[in-house]
Parts: sequence; C-alpha cells; structure tokens
Amino acid sequence: MRTLLDAVVRLRSSPASTKPRNFSLIDLGTDTVKAVVVCRENKGARVLGYGFAPTEGHDLGGGRAELVVLAAATDAALVAAEDQTERLGPGKVVPDEALFCIPARLTRGECLTVRQTRAEPRVPIAPQEVKSTWERMERLARERLPLMGDDDESWKPLAITPGAITVDGHQVTDPVALKGEELSLSAFGMAVRPSALRTVEAIAERLDVTLVDAVAAPQALANAVPQREGILLDVGAEGTSVHVIQLGMLVATGWWPQGGAFFTGSLARTFRCPLDEAEALKRAYADHALSARDHDLVSRSLVGPVAAWREALIARLHQVIREVSACRPANRPLNSNNAGSLPGRIYLTGGGSLLPDLAQALGSMETTPTLRFRRSLEIESLGPRLGAQLSGQSVLLDVPPHPLSDLLATAMSLATCLE
Repeated sequence: MRTLLDAVVRLRSSPASTKPRNFSLIDLGTDTVKAVVVCRENKGARVLGYGFAPTEGHDLGGGRAELVVLAAATDAALVAAEDQTERLGPGKVVPDEALFCIPARLTRGECLTVRQTRAEPRVPIAPQEVKSTWERMERLARERLPLMGDDDESWKPLAITPGAITVDGHQVTDPVALKGEELSLSAFGMAVRPSALRTVEAIAERLDVTLVDAVAAPQALANAVPQREGILLDVGAEGTSVHVIQLGMLVATGWWPQGGAFFTGSLARTFRCPLDEAEALKRAYADHALSARDHDLVSRSLVGPVAAWREALIARLHQVIREVSACRPANRPLNSNNAGSLPGRIYLTGGGSLLPDLAQALGSMETTPTLRFRRSLEIESLGPRLGAQLSGQSVLLDVPPHPLSDLLATAMSLATCLE
C-alpha cells in the first residue's frame, strides 16, 4: 500500500535507526474503541494484549466535544490492552507508536487504471518506465480521490493499493524487460473525510503517541483476507461495509447504514423494551443462551430485518459489479471469462456478524437470479482465519479466540500494514 497523505504519515520525527518492535493498533468504532498491542516478529505480529472502551455513540467525524470523549475512550482501551500485556507476558508493554483505522463509513474508494502507450514496442520495458507510470497513477489518485465525497467538502487522498499489471492485455507479475505496445496498471485508491483525519491526529497528540499511519478499514481488512479473492462483510454497530477482493486486489467497496444497531432497534420495537434490554436480548440470542421458546420468538422477529439487510446487500453487490466492470483495461484479461460474476467465498466479521441469521441469509443469495457467483458459496467468519499463512504477506500470530477475533479483526488487520 502506498500512502499518499504525507502530512499524516510523516508526523513522526526523524526515523529511528532501528524499527520499533511494539505497536498499538486502534479501531475507532461507533460504539466501542478497540485497541490491540502487538509485537512485530519475523513472521508477522504477535498479539500481546487487547482492550475495549465504549464511545457512547460519539463519532470520529464530529467536533471538539466528540474529540474529548473519543480520546478518553481510546486512552481507556489502550490502558486495558497494556495492562493485559503485563498479565500475559514477562512485563508491561507500552508502545510509543500507533496505527489508527479510519472506519469504512468515513471513506470512499475507487479502482483507478493508467494506460501507457509505448513509443517503441520492440524495446524492453525499463524500470524507469514502470516508475513513471506509477507516478502517473499517483497523480491521477491525487486528482480523482478528493472528488469522492457526496457533499461539497473536498476529501483527502489517503492511500492506493497496487493491483493488476498488464502488458498488451496480458497480466504479468513484473513488466520489466518485457516488450509490448501498452503498459497498464490498476490500483485501488481511498479518500477520507478530512474531519475524521483531523480527529485522529488530535487523539494521537492528546495521548502523546506517534501516529505512524492512518489506514482506511477496507484496505486493512482486505490485506488480512486469507484468499486472493473473496467478498468481505464487516457488520459494525451503525452499518455494514462490503469489500470485494480479486486476485489479491481490493477492487470495490461500499457501506450502508444497517448494522448491529439496526437489529437491536428492531427487537426493541417488537418487544417494546429499552434499547439496552434489546441489545442484551440480541447478544443472548447470538450466544444461544435463551430458552427454546424465547430463541424462537427472537428468530421470528428478526426475519423481516434480516431480509431487509439482505436486500440492501444485494443492491450494493449490483453496484460493486458495475464498479469492477468499469475498472479497465487492467482487469479485462483477468475477468474476461467471469464478467459480471462475483467471488464465491464470503467472509463475515465485526460484532454484528455474530448474529447467526446473517450467515443463513447470505447462503440463500446463491439462488438470487440477478447475481452470479464463480463457485458455490462458502461463508465463514474472518476472525478465526486471521492467523492463516498468506503467501508473500505477513501473518498474525496468537489471535484471540472467536468471537473476540471478529470484534478485534479490524484493529488486528492493521498489523498487515506495519511493513
């Protein structure tokens, strides 16, 4: 991943002579801040401790009042994670450097393609030629990404994830020394709401930690998916984000406001109870802690909300298909035999994904006439797979057990960005 927003990631002073081993990874959710302390090792990152703290609904994109609450919650989550390192290890670990995750709802993404028509097709492609094409990609990202917002505010380019490289329409790993008429590169760029970025900077300053990087949740999570293609659904408190990965590249992403709170609110209306009681009921249902009668009552009351969530997802997947089809020409040879189709593996993560009804609803999408998958659907939780070996990538070690692994998935996925 190439960071575009130098003003953010260069906040630290002159680089140290040796790379630090310990980092704090922070996920600023709508309802909860999750903090993970990791130790970087040769094979990846070892989780030393983790902590949670409620945000009481305060949003990262808010003003000064929001900042005060979020900073206090982040500090509490970090203290809990650091205290756990002392209980689980030989001594307490308090990292000086931190990576922050920008929630998907505050980001926008677009697949970008740059084509370079070569003046001398019979001359082998030189490294400088590839470099200049990537520089064109970065310029394109800086021009296009600020326009991603759906309001009058100019959004900040955050990072681009390199993707497919083709020479004359044929995918290659390294184009150097090859011959051809056209060199084409694809990448996925992310932009962020400026107010969210300013809040992250202010939180880091208040907590006296060095901001190593601010990473969009879709890019961090895509790095952690243990397959080269798949659909990732992150069901948070306020909404659900969908991310599509093809050939190891993030190619489309989206978010809509139906998450855990949507289902909690539905239960509160059905059973005419306060939201906190509805939330407790939902969690007991997900944990299979209810009597058979109560479990059946909750299950029936969720049929309508889950169906509405499923229809919203299908609408987003149709949009995703259009976005992937528009990512040309670098993706054309990769998808020519599967145009308009989607990966058949779906990963669920986030606290809201613990609701068992969602996996059942996803399985029924295989028979949806308007969607086509490249294989029979396989649905699993991402959390337990975070420690899987990824070819050519870092791995996460000692991942907390499920369901904690899915609550912490976004924070832990930041460990893939340490390099």
